[in-house]
Amino acid sequence: MRRGLICVGLIALACSVASHPTRPVADDEETARAGDRHAAELEQRLSSLASGAAPPDCAQICDLVAQICDLSRRICGIAARHPEDAELAGRCSAGEQRCRRSRERVPPGCSCPAP
Repeated sequence: MRRGLICVGLIALACSVASHPTRPVADDEETARAGDRHAAELEQRLSSLASGAAPPDCAQICDLVAQICDLSRRICGIAARHPEDAELAGRCSAGEQRCRRSRERVPPGCSCPAP
């Protein structure tokens, strides 16, 4: 339930970011940090699902990968609005790596659509 609320909050926040392109850098940095933390939580869940002894739940795994990659794209979108901000650029790069690692963790029996 908590994760669902976090997702809804991040989506609402991302929508407000898209409609207010002149937001201060500090607000965008906090949004990027929140997205980064949420993506790390999702990545941990993915790791536990993909490494379990039970057959993988492909639908859940693919959903987690899609969410991780979506958060990466959002963070990179924020970074693109502030090209002078090295911290945001680093978060974008880390998010892209997290997305790539997540796609690589998809078990062979699962076929996830490209995020």
